[in-house]
Amino acid sequence: MFDVRKHDLADNQDDLLGDLPRGVRSDHIGRPSQAHFELSKNVLATESLQFDAVQNRQSKTFLGVLGGRVVTGPPLADGRPNRWVEGGTPIGVGDDRHMITIAGSRAGKGRCSLLPELITLPATTSILSIEPKGSAARYTARWRADGLGQQVGVLDPFDCSGRMGRFGCVYNPIESLVHSHRRTFVPNARAIADALIVTGDFKDKHWDETSKQMCGTLAAHVATHANYEGQRDLITVWKLASELATPDPHQPQRYLLEQELLDNDAAGGMIRAGARQFYDRTGGEFSSVLSNLRKHLDWISYECMADVLRGRSIDLRDLKRNFMTLYVTLPAMRMDALRGWLRLLVQMTLLAFEEENHQVGNPCSMILDEFHALGRLSALEVAIAEVAGLGIRMHLALQNSSQIQQHYDKNYETFLANAGIIQILGCSDATTLEYTSKRLGQSLTLTPSANLPTFQQAAKEGATGESWSLATHPLMTAEELERVFARDDHKLRQLILRPGYRPMVLQRAFYDKHELFRGKFDQE
Repeated sequence: MFDVRKHDLADNQDDLLGDLPRGVRSDHIGRPSQAHFELSKNVLATESLQFDAVQNRQSKTFLGVLGGRVVTGPPLADGRPNRWVEGGTPIGVGDDRHMITIAGSRAGKGRCSLLPELITLPATTSILSIEPKGSAARYTARWRADGLGQQVGVLDPFDCSGRMGRFGCVYNPIESLVHSHRRTFVPNARAIADALIVTGDFKDKHWDETSKQMCGTLAAHVATHANYEGQRDLITVWKLASELATPDPHQPQRYLLEQELLDNDAAGGMIRAGARQFYDRTGGEFSSVLSNLRKHLDWISYECMADVLRGRSIDLRDLKRNFMTLYVTLPAMRMDALRGWLRLLVQMTLLAFEEENHQVGNPCSMILDEFHALGRLSALEVAIAEVAGLGIRMHLALQNSSQIQQHYDKNYETFLANAGIIQILGCSDATTLEYTSKRLGQSLTLTPSANLPTFQQAAKEGATGESWSLATHPLMTAEELERVFARDDHKLRQLILRPGYRPMVLQRAFYDKHELFRGKFDQE
């Protein structure tokens, strides 16, 4: 008897395989690969890509425009062409995965990507923006505060944004530690230490790991000991680190802080244990651990850091349970020296979102310009695939893909694999261009060839010696990618890659030139 269920199952299986290009059956003659760019008319007709720059209730990420008019102005001071796009249809994407922008130096990622995002994300979306130069806060802080009604704070110890007066604020991680639950107190103290101690690239991690242990011990000690009431902050932690080897005037064989640390039985004995392990070291090991610890905390000695480390602190949980934009900025030349502070803010934000259960509004957008400046952040490496579930959507900005590989080695593809959008423009490095070319796939090509026919072939057969063959070729080579999406491309094109979709080519829309952003940013 014929089994209908088996027949239906076979049909369903054939349907699953029916649109596969090759290997449907053992005798199937497959089709050659045929990658191609998405047609502009299809992009414009896709409802999910339509972007409302006025309301943006869905909290889509603005990507660029299609059908805009390229305007050419007077040449720039250095002689380069001065072009921008006006008009066109805005395109945006709603995606709960992360976004990566890869743009070469001076390619304009701020003008066409980062600042437009700060302007167009709605009031119901919180933002943490970390960037050099202070332009993000300088141009968009007033709009997000007055235009959208958000709570706005600026952490800018060098005041390079010029916004510290009205929006200046303080973040004190030790205050957050004081209010930690007993279950999370010790892990949070160690997380602070992990952020502050930037692990080097050398194979022997001993010195950094032991420095982290003592740094976490000092953070927990300052948060709990009665002697530091009213001065529970990182500045006190730095001062104690500088006094760890100061002799006790009453006991020359002991150190001034040794007994105080050993007598502190808070945090389940973690402080006492950490102090004992530190002071049990002798000779060169003791000196090396202490020297390494002081080196990593040296940036706290900058006098201007007290303006953002000491005082009434903001609560990073407000990024999840409230509507808030927090700008963090440093001069570009200071980012490497102060990377411990930037890492601290990222790490503690991740912890705050993990501990806070109440989410208000849309997922928070964490915009990390010059992402490589943070160095290797182990918490982020582990959490990159999970933080979207905590209510954070990350936007990482890089100059080339090698900057991820530099710090994350074999795990760098984790960042690329968890990105819902990869935006590429103005790149000229081989690593990024070759990765992108491979990612775009193979397309069909007709390849001509010629040979000289004999007299008989030409006279009797009409042979011309010309022939054509069908073959596959990279959709775009590295050289073509560099040229078509160059910084000074005359059409101002950019490439958008989305997993599961064909690549899109859009035009760049500059926040200071396009009418979409008019009246929503501050001039110089």
